[in-house]
Amino acid sequence: MGRAKHDKRKNRESLSKRLGKTARLIKARDSHRCVYCSATEEEAGCPLQLDHLICRSAGGDDTPENLVVACKRCNSARQAMTLQQWARYAKTKLGLLFTARKVTNQAKRKLDN
Repeated sequence: MGRAKHDKRKNRESLSKRLGKTARLIKARDSHRCVYCSATEEEAGCPLQLDHLICRSAGGDDTPENLVVACKRCNSARQAMTLQQWARYAKTKLGLLFTARKVTNQAKRKLDN
């Protein structure tokens, strides 16, 4: 299924909308910035997204410990790479400097209610 067709499926609801308050708390935990490139919504030019550290196709779930904030560019570029693969790719191809450990530790931080 093509991406445009996938996004226009009937009753398609964004992860942020489905998670509601939890999504807002994750975005606050991550300072409303992409954890990979540090872009804000304004800098990215579009709403920030939630990215699964372990892809759903690999058994990842929608828990705060498995979700971080990402800009559309980073989230799209990552695709289904593991976090370690993505960190290496992002460093060599995009010049981004983050480690899988740093991102994982960020995701483990407690959400402020």
